Amino acid sequence: MPDQIKNQLINELWLPMIKKGGNIFYPRLRKNKNLRVLTLTTDTNFEEISTLVEEKLTQRERIIAWTHSHIKKFRLETEIAPSTVFGAIRYEDAISSSSFPLNNHFPFDVIILDFSSQSPVFDQGRIEKEVTCVEKTIRIQKDSGNHGFVLVYTTILNSNNLNLEAICSSSNDIPVHGWQGLVIDGYPSSLRDNDQKINCIEGILGKVSQKYNYVGQFEKKRIPLQEQKAVFSITGLLRGDK
Repeated sequence: MPDQIKNQLINELWLPMIKKGGNIFYPRLRKNKNLRVLTLTTDTNFEEISTLVEEKLTQRERIIAWTHSHIKKFRLETEIAPSTVFGAIRYEDAISSSSFPLNNHFPFDVIILDFSSQSPVFDQGRIEKEVTCVEKTIRIQKDSGNHGFVLVYTTILNSNNLNLEAICSSSNDIPVHGWQGLVIDGYPSSLRDNDQKINCIEGILGKVSQKYNYVGQFEKKRIPLQEQKAVFSITGLLRGDK
């Protein structure tokens, strides 16, 4: 996504919610919230890291970054030291492995899953895989303790249909005691309209949050791009107090 759009999302959507979460989770920490942050980012624009540090919401030592290629990982390690950088593989592929390297680093206070920064391949099923990855991340966060956090999910919408049946099937393959399964009412099984995709994804994230006993408060933004594409970002304050 273009740098100016990422910077707009940081200032208008991500940062306000992260500030709100910091004040709720750590009301007594005024000089620096010291939030633990996980972010999917890139070596050419890691403005979210710089901004959070400048705003005294965290310190670089408290940040873990993930990027999808060896070269970008090497460059990013140089740029954002002493932050820790993982990757050289796509996050959504790595999280499905039993040896997922971040398992022992949870929980986080802020989780920024910006898939638009990971050189996405616009194949059918991309967003479905991302949404499933978001749920797996929430599950790991939950298993690490009933810890509230700020979630950011950012992607690029295009003309590919969104397969709701695939999302529901993947979610229901992750059993949780007492959960009856993910059901999405009021939409066809396959969505082409981007407005419907946005509203449906928001609803899915709300239900998935409930699945893991989080209460979510969400804000979202859509920014048009060329060729029927759009950047879509949604941020949620998830409280583990349900």
